[in-house]
Amino acid sequence: MKKAKIKSPWALAGFPIYIIGFAILLAGSAPAWLETVSKLMIALGVILLIIAGIDLKKRKKSLQA
Repeated sequence: MKKAKIKSPWALAGFPIYIIGFAILLAGSAPAWLETVSKLMIALGVILLIIAGIDLKKRKKSLQA
């Protein structure tokens, strides 16, 4: 029997934000305000990925019950 994949909307939002923020930071020669924005994007992406991990644990437990 095939298991259904559990997808989290938090991860679908968090991962691209993290990647874009990291790419901006690595691009170099960016103004100071853009570096600050990219650091905030990285932080927001990490927070969303942590929420996604917690959400996936809860969803797996609810499916097993």
